[in-house]
Amino acid sequence: MKATERFRRTAVSGLVAVLAVAGLAACTPEEIQAYMDVTEQHHDVLTWDQLKQLRMCESGDDYAAIGGGGRYRGAYQFSRSTWNGVADRWYPWLEGQDPAGADTWWQDAMARALWAESGRGPWPHCGRQVTA
Repeated sequence: MKATERFRRTAVSGLVAVLAVAGLAACTPEEIQAYMDVTEQHHDVLTWDQLKQLRMCESGDDYAAIGGGGRYRGAYQFSRSTWNGVADRWYPWLEGQDPAGADTWWQDAMARALWAESGRGPWPHCGRQVTA
């Protein structure tokens, strides 16, 4: 089995586990595959463990977190302007959505996309805590 095929199967298995834990097991295999296809360019940016490290530091693993007097929102504490900028470049249907109200898997995808663009920079404290 090719490494890319092994990665894809591992990623799909990981996503299915995440969706099941999040109470979203009602997703069909086709819906899961569509998500994987749309977000594929960022899958290798951060592992699930690295996303969790970032999320735990930023929000205590709370996808609905609101910090900084309302300025930073969601699991990865996006400002609305940063969220909208990333959405505009990668996932336009998320533009204008409140990060704290966005589905968990889209928050993860947006964090990966921003990390791909800017590395640890957008998360000056917590980004340094993400380890390999």
